[in-house]
Amino acid sequence: MCGIACYLGKNEKEGISFINRASPLLKHRGPDDTGMFHNQHVALLHMRLSILELSELGHQPMSSSCGRYLIIFNGEIYNHLELRERYLSGHKFRGHSDTETILELFRQQQEKMLNTLVGMWAIIIWDKETERIFISRDRFGQKPLYTRRHNDGSWKLGSEMKPLIAEGEHPEFNATAVTEYIAIGNYGHLATHTFFKDIFHFPQGHYAWLAFGEQHIEAKPYWCLPDIRNKDKIPFDAAAKKQLHDLVVEAVLSQTLSDVPIGITLSGGIDSSVITGILSTYYDKNIHVFTAQSPNSKFDETNFVNAVIEKWHNPRFIVHSKNLNSLSVKEDLVKYIGIQEEPFGDPSIIAHGFLMKMAAEQGIKVILNGQGADELFFGYSNMAQAILMEQLKSGHFSRFLNNIRHMKLGKSYYLRALVQSLAPGLEFSLRVKSRLSKRSHIGEQFLSGVDESIIKTYSYNKIYNVWAESMFGVHLPHLVHYDDRNGMSCSVEGRMPFLDHRIAEFVASVQPSEFLVNGLRKSMLRESCRQYLPEEVYQRTDKIGFYTPLADSLTRDKDWVLSNYKNINFIDRKYKGELETHLNSGHLSTPDALHIYRQLSVYLWMKEFNMVD
Repeated sequence: MCGIACYLGKNEKEGISFINRASPLLKHRGPDDTGMFHNQHVALLHMRLSILELSELGHQPMSSSCGRYLIIFNGEIYNHLELRERYLSGHKFRGHSDTETILELFRQQQEKMLNTLVGMWAIIIWDKETERIFISRDRFGQKPLYTRRHNDGSWKLGSEMKPLIAEGEHPEFNATAVTEYIAIGNYGHLATHTFFKDIFHFPQGHYAWLAFGEQHIEAKPYWCLPDIRNKDKIPFDAAAKKQLHDLVVEAVLSQTLSDVPIGITLSGGIDSSVITGILSTYYDKNIHVFTAQSPNSKFDETNFVNAVIEKWHNPRFIVHSKNLNSLSVKEDLVKYIGIQEEPFGDPSIIAHGFLMKMAAEQGIKVILNGQGADELFFGYSNMAQAILMEQLKSGHFSRFLNNIRHMKLGKSYYLRALVQSLAPGLEFSLRVKSRLSKRSHIGEQFLSGVDESIIKTYSYNKIYNVWAESMFGVHLPHLVHYDDRNGMSCSVEGRMPFLDHRIAEFVASVQPSEFLVNGLRKSMLRESCRQYLPEEVYQRTDKIGFYTPLADSLTRDKDWVLSNYKNINFIDRKYKGELETHLNSGHLSTPDALHIYRQLSVYLWMKEFNMVD
C-alpha cells in the first residue's frame, strides 16, 4: 500500500517539479521509503508503506529483469506467490514482493496478466521502448488513481487529487457532483467524474496505454460483473453453500498476507462478525480488534460486538474501543474533508477515521473490514425490494409472502416493491422525478452547470441492474474511497475480503430468490458462514454500521455550525432559514440534520480547496 504519482510529457523540469511537490503531499501514504525516476518524457514517484518485503528489495520504481519496464504500484496482490509458481517458476527473483511478481508477469503476458491477479491495485508501468505508460486499476476500484490532462498535452496522475492541483490554483467544481450530493446525498456515482471539474478517476476494472499528447485515455475493460441468465443460475443447495463458505474463508485468509501485524474493524454486524470468526478459527497470531460505538443510544451495537468477542473467548484478541458520543463536527469535519478531498456522506466516515487512528497508535499497518458484503449480497433496502420484485415476477409467491411477513416493514416499502414489480416504467419515472424535485432549494450557480448525461439512472426491471448500480454507482465507489483515504491518512492499509472477484462471480451464478429468505437479507452469507456468528448477530435484520449521532453533534457545536452556515449562498434563503430555526430549537430531525451537514460540507470543501474566500 503506497502513494504513486506520474508526469507524462516533454518538459523534464516540470516533471521533476511535479513529483517533488507530490512527495510531501503523499507522505502519509508511504512514510517508509521514497523512490523517484525521471527523464525527458516521464517522471515517476513512489511513496512506500512497507507491508511485504520490508527490505530495499521492495524499493520502487522497480525495473524489470529485461530493463525495459519500470513500475510504480499501489496495492496488494494476494495470490502473487501462486502466480510465481504457475507462470514464473523458471525466473530467479531478487526478493519476495508482489511488485516484482507483477512486473515479471507483465513482461511475459502484458495486459493479459490482469485476469490472473487477485487483489487490489493501481499500477503505472513505463515502457522505455515505446515511451508510453501502462495504467490499470483493480476490479472494484479499491485503490485510487486520478488523472488530469493539461493544455500542453502533458498528463499528471496520482493516488490523490491534491498533487494534481497547482499551488495557489483556484480549481473549478463539478456542478453535477455537487448538486447530486446536496440534493440526495449521492457521491462517487458519476463514473470517472469527481467533485473537481478537471480531475477524473481512472475507471476500475480497466487498463490503458497512454502516450504524451493524446487527448483522451482510451480505457479498456478487462473484467465486469457477470450477467448470467436466470435460467442458467443454480439453487443455493448444500454444495453451493459449501462452495461459498470456502470462497469466503479463502478470501479472508489470503488477505492476511503480510510481513507486519494485522487488525480488524468490528461493528457487530453480519459482515465484520464473519471475518472476525474466520480469523479466530484459522489465524494463529494476535488480532487487534477495533470498534466504535455510541453508548446509551438506540443504535448502540456494543451488545453485538460483545457477543462476537464472547463467542470465541480468543486470548489472541486485543480489543480497542472508541466512544463516538465525543465526535465533534467542529473539531473533526474540516480535517476529514481535507483527508477525503471531497464532501462525504455523514460522520460515520469520521468514526471510521477514528478507528484507523487507533490502529496506527497501536502500530498496526493492515486492517481487514467487512465492506463490500452488502453490495455483493443485496444487503440494502432497495436491493431487498428488487429481490421481492423478482420473487413475485418469477412466481415464487410463497417465498415472497414469507419474506413480507417476516420483514415487518412499512406500507410504503411494500408499495414501492409492488410498483417495481407491476409497473417498472412508472417506478423508474417516479424515481427520476423525485431526484429532480430534491434540487428545488439549490441555487442557480450549481443547477445551471448540471450535466444530466453523466448521471446514470438504472432501471430496476432487471435485477442485474440493481446489483450493478450498487457495485459501481451509489454504494461501493464511495465506500472504497473513504476506506482508502482514512486508512492512508494514518499510514494504514485497509483490506476488504468480500471484494474478491471469485466471490462475485459465484454470487452471480446463484438464483436471485436465494438472497432473501425468511425476511433475512444476505441470506446466502448468513447460511454459508453461520458457524462464525453468534445467534443474536445471525438473526439481525437491521443495518447500522458505526452509527454517529449527527443531530446531537450539530446541536452541540451549534454556534460553530451557524457561524459557517451563514456564509452559504447556494441554498434558497427561505429553506435555509427554516433549517437554522430547527437547529436553534434544539429539536433537529435526522433529515434536517443531513441537509445542514451536506450544505455545510460543500461550503467547507470549497473553502478548503480555494474555491471561495
